[in-house]
Amino acid sequence: MTPDSTRRRTDPDHLDIVTGRTAAAAAVVGFDVAVFAALRYAPEYLRLLGNGPLFIGLFGSLAALAGLVYPALDAGLDRLGSLAGPVLAGLASFGLVCWLLVPQVGAGRPTTLVFVGLFLVGLWPAFDLGIGLDAVVPRHVAERVPHALRHDRASRYAAILLGLLALVWVLVEVSPARAAIQVVLGLAAGLGLTTAVFLAVRDDSTTGVLSSTSGEPSTARRRRLRGALAAFRSLPRASRQLALGETLVALAVGMVSVFLVITVTSVLRIDIVLLGFRFRPDAFFGLCLLAETLVALVAPRPLDHLADRLGRERVATALLLVAALFPVALVAAPANPAVVAALFAAFGLYHAGLPLGRRAVESTLDADDVDRYRLLRAAVRVPTALIGGVVYAASPTLAFGLATVVGAVGVREFLVGATWPVEST
Repeated sequence: MTPDSTRRRTDPDHLDIVTGRTAAAAAVVGFDVAVFAALRYAPEYLRLLGNGPLFIGLFGSLAALAGLVYPALDAGLDRLGSLAGPVLAGLASFGLVCWLLVPQVGAGRPTTLVFVGLFLVGLWPAFDLGIGLDAVVPRHVAERVPHALRHDRASRYAAILLGLLALVWVLVEVSPARAAIQVVLGLAAGLGLTTAVFLAVRDDSTTGVLSSTSGEPSTARRRRLRGALAAFRSLPRASRQLALGETLVALAVGMVSVFLVITVTSVLRIDIVLLGFRFRPDAFFGLCLLAETLVALVAPRPLDHLADRLGRERVATALLLVAALFPVALVAAPANPAVVAALFAAFGLYHAGLPLGRRAVESTLDADDVDRYRLLRAAVRVPTALIGGVVYAASPTLAFGLATVVGAVGVREFLVGATWPVEST
C-alpha cells in the first residue's frame, strides 16, 4: 500500500463518503425489513380489525396487482433522480400511518384507508432501491463496506433475521396482539421517515438509484403482456410444461400466502413459553418466519452444489414438491410448535431454491420469451389470493388442500417438461 493510497483512504472527506453511503445502504435494508414484517402481519391485523377471508384475499390480490403494475411507472420515477429514494420511503411510511389510523376512522372509511395504505406501502418493494455494492460505494472503497452489504440477497435475508428478532421481542412484550402489531407499524413508519430524511440529505445520486424489474415504458409493457399468452402457447412442449409447472406452484403458494399468519394464530393457536417468555400465537408466527428466513439464507449455496451433482431439474422438482405439500401439511399439522416451525423451515427451502427453479425454466427460453414469461407469471398470480379467500371462507382445510392439489399438478407438469425429449429444430 503506497503512502498516497493510505492518505486517500484515511482522508476525512473520503471516510465521510464511505460512512454515509454505507449508512444509506443500511437504512434502505432496515426499511426493507420493516416493510417485509408489516406486509406479513397485515392479514392478521386486518382479521383483528374484524375483516373476513374475502377482504383479506382481496387485499392480497391487490398487493400482487400493485407489484405487476408499478414497474411500468419507471419513466415517471426516473425524473425524480436522486429524490426517488426519499419519495418512495416517505410515501410507504405514510401508507403505514394509514394502516395505523384505520381503527380510529369512522364507518365507511377504513376500507379506503386500508387500500390507500396498501398501494403506498407497495411502492417500496415494487421499486427495488439499489443497494448493491456498485450502487452504494465506488469500487476503490469496496473493502471498507461491511461484507453483509456486498451481496444484495444475503444482506437482506440477514437483516430480515435481525429485524424479525426485534419484531418477536415487540410481540412478546406488548399485548394484546392488535396493540403489538400497531407498535410494529408505528416503528416501521418511523424508520421509513428516518430513511427518507437520511436519503434526502445525501448529496450523491447513487443513493437514489432505482433498479426496478423493468425499464420499459408502460405502453410497451402492456403490449408484451397482451402477447405473453400467445407466445407461451408457441413454446416447445418441454419449455411450456416447465413454465406451466413452475407457475402453477407459484399460484398454489399465492392462494395461501396471506393466510399463513391467520392459520397459525386462529387455527393452530400455538401459545408457548420459551426461555421464560410467553409467545402468543402472533409472536410464535414470528419464530416461524425466523425459521423460514434462516433456511432461505443458508440453503442457496448447498442447493447449488446439489444441483451440480444431481441435476438442476431434479433439485428444482423436489423444491417445488416441498412448496406444493406445505399448505396441506400446515393445516393438517398438530398444534406442536416444533412440527410447525419445521414446516416453515422446509418452506424456506422453496424460497432458497426459487432462483434455481426459474433458471431451469428460463434457460430453455430466448430473451423475449423470458420477459413475456415473467410478465405472464406475475399477471396470473394476481387473482390467486382472492380465490384462496373465497375458499378459505368456506373452510381453511379446503383452501389449503386445494392449493396443494394445484401445486401437485404443477410439480407433475414440471417433471414431465424436465424429462421430455428435446425437440429438433
